[in-house]
Amino acid sequence: MKAVLAVSTAAALAMGLWWAVRGDAPEAAEANATAPASAALPLPLLASASPLAGQAAAPASAASSTGAPLAPAALAAVPPGQALRALLQCHAANSCRVTSHEGLDEHFEVVAAVLQQFERLQAQGSPAEQVALARELLAFPDGHVQAAALALAAKLPPSAETTAAAVNALGKSYDAVLLAQAYPVLRQWQQLGLTAGYDDMLVGLVHTGGWQAAQSVAENVGPFLNAGNIARFEQAARQLQPGARQQALLRSLRDYRLQQTGG
Repeated sequence: MKAVLAVSTAAALAMGLWWAVRGDAPEAAEANATAPASAALPLPLLASASPLAGQAAAPASAASSTGAPLAPAALAAVPPGQALRALLQCHAANSCRVTSHEGLDEHFEVVAAVLQQFERLQAQGSPAEQVALARELLAFPDGHVQAAALALAAKLPPSAETTAAAVNALGKSYDAVLLAQAYPVLRQWQQLGLTAGYDDMLVGLVHTGGWQAAQSVAENVGPFLNAGNIARFEQAARQLQPGARQQALLRSLRDYRLQQTGG
């Protein structure tokens, strides 16, 4: 059943982005009139013609209040880095064309397209492109995309810029599952001395993160404690309301103290 749905979805999606990237701008029409059918669709057409904002004239069967849908086949015709940037651009502008009318379905459809192109990027993109887009996608508002970006970042040469992008994104996350995936990566970078922003991010999540995210940090902060920050986390524990979060943090702090004294 899943396979049938996947094929049906792909077929439906394939109807649209050719029209979306074509647009009705003069330069788009000229490019489509002269370029061979197999030519890659340049990124400027995705942006300058504003096709994702609802200007393209789609066939009646594909037209809807949201315009022609995203088409994986058309996205596959351009390099993955260009496809990803087009998706990020239209998502930021809330103008991606999708097959559904429901907001949540629209989000998931864009997420699926981003993940598909990100997988292509890892197979075909240059190292520099992978680094740049991994950093950008760490801030994408979806845990699945962030997890994929984090997994790639962990495989790439470590840098202060990548660490900062991850720390900034995680500090705004309410996703305990994403945090669980992040701890080993953060420890990997920690061993290389790349820990800028760790304390602010972890303390901030304990105080103001979603319940599950805050609880996760309280339970897993141990490996990130050291002589330079232990007092700050002890203060944070005192400021918390009595409850599971405070108890988990106090337990982590006690375990750290015991390890330092050989207990």
